[in-house]
Amino acid sequence: MGNHQVIFLVLCTSLLFQNTIQQNVSFQLIREIDRYTPENFVLSVLNIEMILFEIHAAKAVESNNDLERSLIINFGYSEARQEVLDWGLRYKKASSAKFQMANKVAVSQKLPLSQKLRLVNEVLMTSAKKYDVTKDVRPSKLMDEWLSSHLDGVLANFVQEKKLNAGENIVAISGMTVTPLWASHFQSEINRYFVNNPGTGYASKDPTCVPMMHSLSSFETMSTDEAKGIYIPFSSANLGMLILLPRKGVTCKDILDNLNNQINVEYNDHKDVHLLLPIFKEKFDYNIAKFFNGINIEDTFKDSAFKSKAKIKINNFRVNHGIRFQPILRLVVDDIDTGKTETFEVNRPFVFVIKDKINVYAVGRIENLDGLTDKVNCSKKYADLKS
Repeated sequence: MGNHQVIFLVLCTSLLFQNTIQQNVSFQLIREIDRYTPENFVLSVLNIEMILFEIHAAKAVESNNDLERSLIINFGYSEARQEVLDWGLRYKKASSAKFQMANKVAVSQKLPLSQKLRLVNEVLMTSAKKYDVTKDVRPSKLMDEWLSSHLDGVLANFVQEKKLNAGENIVAISGMTVTPLWASHFQSEINRYFVNNPGTGYASKDPTCVPMMHSLSSFETMSTDEAKGIYIPFSSANLGMLILLPRKGVTCKDILDNLNNQINVEYNDHKDVHLLLPIFKEKFDYNIAKFFNGINIEDTFKDSAFKSKAKIKINNFRVNHGIRFQPILRLVVDDIDTGKTETFEVNRPFVFVIKDKINVYAVGRIENLDGLTDKVNCSKKYADLKS
C-alpha cells in the first residue's frame, strides 16, 4: 500500500510539474495583456493553450512520418497519444462545465502543415469523446456562428499577408463564453455599489449601483499579503472559480503579476460566508497576436512527447472570450442580514480564475462594471453611505 501511495504522489508531482511548464506561456501572456490593456479582459487559457498545442503537434507530425502514422492507426508512440488524451480530457471537462468553445487555425492549403493541423484537431476531438461523454463534447452553435461571421475577414487579411510575405503565415481565431453553474445556491438579489477603477477607459469613473446575488453557504477562503480570496465550486467537472480581491494599496495588475503564487495557496477550512457577487456579463474581443512577441512559445513544449524545434509565429490571433455572472434560478429581491457571519462582498475591481486542482481554464480581470449590468437604483447615494 505504501508503494502505491509513493507512486501516486510521484505521478501527481509529475503532472503538476508538467502543467507548470505548459502554463508558463499563458501566465506570460496574461501579464502582457494586463500590462497594455487598462480595461476588463477575459481570457480562455484552455483555448489559447489548445491552439498552441495543435500548431506545435502539427509541426512535429510534419517532420515525423512514423508519428503521423501512429496517430492515424492509434498504435505506437504511446506517450504522444497519451498527451493528446490528456488534452482531450481537459476539453471534455470544460465542455461539461458549459464552456461554449470554437477554435480555428488556418495556414495556406498548399502547405503540408494544413493537413497536419486537421489531423491533430480530429485526433484531439476524438480523444475527448473517448471519455463516454459525447453529449458534452459538442460544437457550440453560438460560438460557431461568431467564428463563421469573423472567419471571412480574418482569412482575407491572411490572403493579403500571404501576397506580401511568401513565408508561412498562421492565423487563429478563438471563441469562448461561459456561464458558471454554481454549486452554491444564490437565494436573493440586492443592489449595492461597485467601486470602479477610475484609471480605465470606461465612461463612468464613479461607483456604479449594480445588482448583486447573495448566497449564505459554506466556502473555502484563502489569504495572501496581496489579496483575499474565496473559492466557489461549480456543480460539475470538479471545476470552480477563485475570486481574488486585492488588498488596500494593491492592484489587480499586482495580483496578475504574481498569479502563480496566488492560485497555489492552501485554502482555509470550509466556513459559512455571506457571498455577494455582481450580476454582469463581459466580453473580450481582441487580436492578441502582438502579445506573443518576446514569449518563447517553443520552450513551453520542451517536455512534450511531440518533438519539434520549429518556431511558432501566429500572424493574426483573434479572440472573443466572454463570461456571464448570473444565478441559476430566479432570485427574490430582498435585503440581507449578515449578523455576525463573515461577509465576502465583491464590490471593487477583482481577478477571477476558473481552475481545477491541476489546470487553469480561464482568467479575467474586472476593473469597471459601467454598462455591464442592468440599470438599478440603490436606496442611498454612495456619498451618504460614506458620511
